[in-house]
Amino acid sequence: MRAVAPGQIIQMMLDVVGVLERTRVPYTVVGGLAASYHGLERSTKDADATVWLSPDSLTQEELAREFRSAGYQVEMRTGAPDDPIAAVLILTDSFGNRTDLLMGVQGMSFEAPARAVTARLLDREVRIMGAEDFIAMKLFSGGFQDIEDVRNVLEVSGDKLDIPLLKKLTRRYGASEARKLDALLKKHLPK
Repeated sequence: MRAVAPGQIIQMMLDVVGVLERTRVPYTVVGGLAASYHGLERSTKDADATVWLSPDSLTQEELAREFRSAGYQVEMRTGAPDDPIAAVLILTDSFGNRTDLLMGVQGMSFEAPARAVTARLLDREVRIMGAEDFIAMKLFSGGFQDIEDVRNVLEVSGDKLDIPLLKKLTRRYGASEARKLDALLKKHLPK
C-alpha cells in the first residue's frame, strides 16, 4: 500500500483505483479530488469515487471481499428505498485514511464513465468524473460545499463546458436542480 501515515488519501485512492482496475469495475473519482481538478484546489478528509456494478461485473459483496483481501476495513451501507444513493462501500486503511465508493446514484447517467477524463495523480493515471456529470451530481447533492464546488468549476472551467450536455444531465436529477443550474449559469457564465 502506498499510504504509510494518516492524511494520505491520494495514496489510498491510488491503491483503491488499482483494485477497481484489476477487477474491471468502472469508476470515476468524485468529491474533493474532482472539485480540485475541475475547479479550485480544496482540502478534503476522504476520497470519493462512483462505481458502476453490472450483472457482468462483481457484486457488492464480491467487491467488498476484494478490498478486505487488499487490507482494508470495509463497511457496506445500503440506502433506504428513497435514498438517492443505493449503496456505499466505506474503505478505511490502518492509518484512518478513507475512501467512499458510491454505487447506484439516482439520476446519474450510465454514460458518465465514458465521459471521464484521465489525469495523473502522483505516479498513476486515474479517471476523474467529467465536469458536466460532476456539476449535475453536485447540484443534486445540494449541500453548501457542493454548490461551492459547482461555482468554482464554473469559474475555472466554465468556458470548456458542453452547456447543452450539462443541462441535459442536470435535468435527469429533477426540475429543482435544473433551476439551480440556470441561476448559476446566469451568474457565473454571463453571455
